[in-house]
Amino acid sequence: MKKTIILLAIVTICTSLWGQVPPKMSYQSVVRNAQHQLVSDTSVGLRLSLLQGSATGTEVYSETQTVTTDINGLLITEFGGEQGFDAIDWAQGPLFIKTEIDPEGGTDYSITGVSKLMTVPYALHAHEAGT
Repeated sequence: MKKTIILLAIVTICTSLWGQVPPKMSYQSVVRNAQHQLVSDTSVGLRLSLLQGSATGTEVYSETQTVTTDINGLLITEFGGEQGFDAIDWAQGPLFIKTEIDPEGGTDYSITGVSKLMTVPYALHAHEAGT
């Protein structure tokens, strides 16, 4: 009986952990300097912001990181999960992600880009689950 209760508790905990969607997004980018050379194996400064409404809209979330690129200049990180990320009203879209990079590792951001956030697989699945 005791083994059955322990097994049931473990299964319940594992099931509840498995069903949680992480409050983060993946982000990756290839980093090049002003001379269009790859910034390889280097710590770069990164600021990621979410803008609401348009590419020049209101900033609803922002965070800074220092990330090390790989041998191919690829920067890979996770974005979100910090205070304020859970307060974003995702229904009040569209949302845009603004990226700012300092290839020297500081906060003198010289590489900037903005792109619209599109539907992700989790959202497509959630839409199907609702019907």
